Amino acid sequence: MKRKFSFLLIMILILAQIPSISLANNSTPNTINERDIIISSVDTGSKNIYEGEKFKATITLENNSNADLEDITVMVEKSSSFILVGTGSKKNANPNSLKPSEKATVEFDLSYTGGEDIQIPITIYYKKDTNNSSLSDYIGVNNAMPKSKEPKPEPIDTTKLIPKLSIVSSKSIQGEAGQYVSVPISIKNTSQYTATDITITSELDSGDNSYLSFDDSGYSNNISRIRRGKTEDIDLKIYIDPQAQEKSYPIKLHFQYYNEHGDPAPVSSDVVYVKVSNNNTLPILSVNKVDITPQTIEAGKKTTVGFEIENKGSIDAKDIKLSLDGLSGDTFILASGANNKYINKLKGGQKSYIYFELQSSNKLAGGSYGLELKLNYKDMKNQPYEDSNKFFLTVASKEGKASNIIIENLTYPENEVSLNKDFNIGFKLKNIGKMDAKNIKVTVESSEPNAVVPKTASIKKINSIAPGKSQNLSFSFLATKDATTRNYPINITVEYEDELNAGKEKYTLTQYVGVYVVKPGEEIKTTPKLIIDKYSFEPALAKAGENFTMNLSFFNTNAKKAVKNIKISLVVDEKTEETGNVFTPVGSSNTFYIDSIPPKGRVEKTITMFTVPDAKAKSYNITANFEYEDSKGEQYTATELIGVPVVQQSKLEVGELNIPTENYVGQPIPIMVDFYNMGKVTLYNTMVNIEGDFQTENGNYYVGNFESGNSETFEGTIIPDAPGEINGTLVFSYDDTSGEHVEIRKDFKLNVEDAPPMDEFPDDMNPDMNKSKGILKSKKFWIILVLIVGGGIGGIKFYKNRKKKKEGMALDE
Repeated sequence: MKRKFSFLLIMILILAQIPSISLANNSTPNTINERDIIISSVDTGSKNIYEGEKFKATITLENNSNADLEDITVMVEKSSSFILVGTGSKKNANPNSLKPSEKATVEFDLSYTGGEDIQIPITIYYKKDTNNSSLSDYIGVNNAMPKSKEPKPEPIDTTKLIPKLSIVSSKSIQGEAGQYVSVPISIKNTSQYTATDITITSELDSGDNSYLSFDDSGYSNNISRIRRGKTEDIDLKIYIDPQAQEKSYPIKLHFQYYNEHGDPAPVSSDVVYVKVSNNNTLPILSVNKVDITPQTIEAGKKTTVGFEIENKGSIDAKDIKLSLDGLSGDTFILASGANNKYINKLKGGQKSYIYFELQSSNKLAGGSYGLELKLNYKDMKNQPYEDSNKFFLTVASKEGKASNIIIENLTYPENEVSLNKDFNIGFKLKNIGKMDAKNIKVTVESSEPNAVVPKTASIKKINSIAPGKSQNLSFSFLATKDATTRNYPINITVEYEDELNAGKEKYTLTQYVGVYVVKPGEEIKTTPKLIIDKYSFEPALAKAGENFTMNLSFFNTNAKKAVKNIKISLVVDEKTEETGNVFTPVGSSNTFYIDSIPPKGRVEKTITMFTVPDAKAKSYNITANFEYEDSKGEQYTATELIGVPVVQQSKLEVGELNIPTENYVGQPIPIMVDFYNMGKVTLYNTMVNIEGDFQTENGNYYVGNFESGNSETFEGTIIPDAPGEINGTLVFSYDDTSGEHVEIRKDFKLNVEDAPPMDEFPDDMNPDMNKSKGILKSKKFWIILVLIVGGGIGGIKFYKNRKKKKEGMALDE
């Protein structure tokens, strides 16, 4: 403060001496300077002028004579270092008539050619006492910088200006076997340098990663440029093989890029994971039914045998070949076509139908004759499978009066049978012959007696069935713990006789049914599985200190079993130091209940969550714990992860603008304002600009990364060129942590007046009076004093702040 007061006192004393000098000169005419006009000042701006730069030279002239001077003009003579821009070399002074001691100005637009001579010769023309006069002089452009004085920039080792790229998105993506999955990857430049010509190469590990493959877009992505603090996104399309195991598969990403100077950065790598869930089952071809037309075949006649084939798995079966085994000339041969039938592909759950035309032998006696249908096929990995199914053809007896037993109304389980569960097989025996059937023996037994065992007698005997009569039978079985997931054949054999074959070989009738047994935990998965197949947030990025809505879709992946009594608990393991759990439910608890979800069904839930204010900007995981039951009351548990991206809200506060109340045309007006980062995150690429219809000095201020809790001061200057009301805007802009560009606009108004005229002498004051006393009462004196003192103080402040900003920007770089 003492220094400022001393400076002000010195300036007042200097100004107080000016009138005394003038008075001394006027009192002795013989000592007046011979030059009628002198150059009192030359203003070429405050910045250094380099080769090729344009500038404005303002020359101030003063009438140094005791007479009035008129028609004052200034001509710029030829210079080796400067050339005129846009005007002629001769201009009138403003004003072009001066009384003694009055001043006038003239402006020239010039361009610096870079020469060593920084002086410009000029000629001043004027009229004194009606006589034309002229005088020669020069002006010095002291802030011109010849090449010899230009600072030599220190060489920069650009190889050290290496940018750094990092993956900022989630590194674990969930995908379902047999589906395409989109792997979004956000790559951020976390350094201070721009990365260019970026190539991201994706690599799948050999081995079990053969279950993953890229789509047609390929494994390589290119990005032209990522500036510092900016983020760019790429998207990988991955196909997951239907037979992929349930695990996490790594995808390695290699980054190759350069800095802006073309220097290569070291090749870096990172890994993202695709977590695969697989609800698929391997292909299993099953014969659902056998159609024989006619059901009872006469010897020597044709018959058609049709088969309905179904893929009980969910994975495609391909290259399917079906053939009949057991054909011979003594029983049945093909009536037409080949013995091999082909099906190109059967998708999971899909059915197909084939048939064979057979010719029976004339030698056939009445009874049942067995044939076998063989199935050979592959899965999508070319793994081969083989299976066979036996069926029987019934041939009518040649004796038209014989008995003839057939099986009707056959019932058996058409759905899966679980282990340790009972099931029944029932049917009706009917005698369609002309004679009583006697000594009837019915045997119903499993082809795998250790897996499927009878709970009732497997053999039943009937004394006789009269023609046209029938008998209902039922047998009970149990699937034991030794059973595996497969189709188990149950053989039904009926043996009987009548009077025509007494003492001879009995008539035999055989029928087959298949019972599908499911063992928990094997390849054919009937265990209902509950997953979160999709979720979304509103807004997409959860903001710290605010609520967000989480939309969840719960999906029952099982095609045949419903789930019920579903309890879902949401748990967040991560906590903050100040407020604990990052997320808390709003208006509900973290546990909710769903009554049931049907097979392949979905139920959607919407939950409102609150994000604590001190949560850090990153992605958090919410764990969803499932507890549910199937239709038989068996309980299951499962876990799913929900990734929630959180951003901290940016908060830039702008203080009160400091603007002078008195403003004049052509005079610099300082604009000063403090601003603060009141949020909890860094603001990137922070910048302040002045906008408006006026000239500016220091109208742009680049802060760069504006750390949380820091403050800055913007000091700029506007120069109005017309009186009246001026409207302007301070624009504060930055990029927040989510990459969104934010602008804050602060409008201001100010009134500008014409510059006050310079008083020659007050009316009541004689020029010969003691001017050292009268000047203290002069308005002109105080205006000049305020401008000089204000300019001095402003210059000191500007220099200090300019130095501070340059140091700050140097550190930032």
